[in-house]
Amino acid sequence: MKRVSIGLLAGLFFSAWVSAGITENIKSLNDQGKFAEAYKLAQNQLDSFEGDPKFDLQYGVAAIDSGHISEGIFALERVVFLEPNNALAKLELARAYFLLKQLDKSRTLFNQVKAANPPPVVMARINQFLEQITNKTTIPPTKFSGFAELWAGYDDNINSGPGGQTQVVTLSDSALGRGDQFNQIRLNGSVEHAYSPQESLLFSANADFRYYHTEPEQNYKSFTVNGSHLWKRDSEQYQLGFTTQNYQIDRENYRTLIGMNGVWSKQLTSNSVLKSFAGVNSLNYASLTWKDATQINLGTNYLYAGSGKWQPLFFVGGFLGDESPKVDGVLAAGQVDRLFFGANAGVQLTPYQDVTFTPSVTYQGSRFEGNDWIYNIKRQDDFYMLNLNLEWVMHPSWSLLANYSFTDVNSNIEIYEYDRQQIMFGLRYNFQ
Repeated sequence: MKRVSIGLLAGLFFSAWVSAGITENIKSLNDQGKFAEAYKLAQNQLDSFEGDPKFDLQYGVAAIDSGHISEGIFALERVVFLEPNNALAKLELARAYFLLKQLDKSRTLFNQVKAANPPPVVMARINQFLEQITNKTTIPPTKFSGFAELWAGYDDNINSGPGGQTQVVTLSDSALGRGDQFNQIRLNGSVEHAYSPQESLLFSANADFRYYHTEPEQNYKSFTVNGSHLWKRDSEQYQLGFTTQNYQIDRENYRTLIGMNGVWSKQLTSNSVLKSFAGVNSLNYASLTWKDATQINLGTNYLYAGSGKWQPLFFVGGFLGDESPKVDGVLAAGQVDRLFFGANAGVQLTPYQDVTFTPSVTYQGSRFEGNDWIYNIKRQDDFYMLNLNLEWVMHPSWSLLANYSFTDVNSNIEIYEYDRQQIMFGLRYNFQ
């Protein structure tokens, strides 16, 4: 009997020694970030060591971080059942519940560990998770915002006309490019109403009025209303909405626009975002009905927040679209029916705490389907624009603004070529 007992004890000691060795190997792989290898090793030893809290802890971590979250939860639940005061197991289990969106269970375990006053590094990590849980489970209040802007500036080509007479067509003086001073008013109001932690309704209204000093026939007004539904899903957002716009020139309706659009965005890293969009618009002109068209567009933008003294925020994007006339005709084929494409890039810089400077460039190419009715060739336009924007936030509600833009349009048809410069200074009041 004594020999049997000694043999049994030796067997148990050897089994525990092997278990400790396997567990250390799994832990070492976990510490190196080799979670898939750790999970595979644990799976091979599962029949022998499942139920050992030390083994189950490392097995649970490997399973969670290799994508087998449910398996990891079962392993860690065994550990917590056998060792109710095992703070590390509770932390890993709380993280697993969070990943499976079992947020109430996750919050309970995080708070249990937090109550034990863990080290500062662990406490900070717990607080980050608890903040995310609060954001995911709390419906934020309805937000109202808006602004009013007053501008004064100079536009050296108010009608986007060529700078001089063309060779084929003799233009009237009113058709040539000319400059004038202007004043401008911009108004905006928006509301965001969340009816769940992940779903919101958004509405906005904008008005833009420009008044030229000596060329009132070029005055314009635009009124735009937007509405959309926003879905938030972890690092992704989806937005589906509508837009409607009325554009007037010299106090008469010129064009109306009605459209639908969708936006998908994804937080790639802590400092980068990818956005893609698509939309369809119906354009209707009050008198120039041959311009009526359906416009389809899609594109992608990438934003990256860099590091450094000026806190650069880089952005770059591209787009592609098609504009098709609603009514066929010679004029529509040569001046409406087109494929357009382009790109933009820029950076927002913060040289001082309350000052932002944003230079950007834009290119758009347009290739028309039919021959121009005068020149009898297919029109090809290339649009280039440099934009410089400066904002100084003097007070949370007040900002001084400055903007300069230079536009250069090249075309294989001379009457569509022009340059344009605008410089303007403004004052904004923000409503919160």
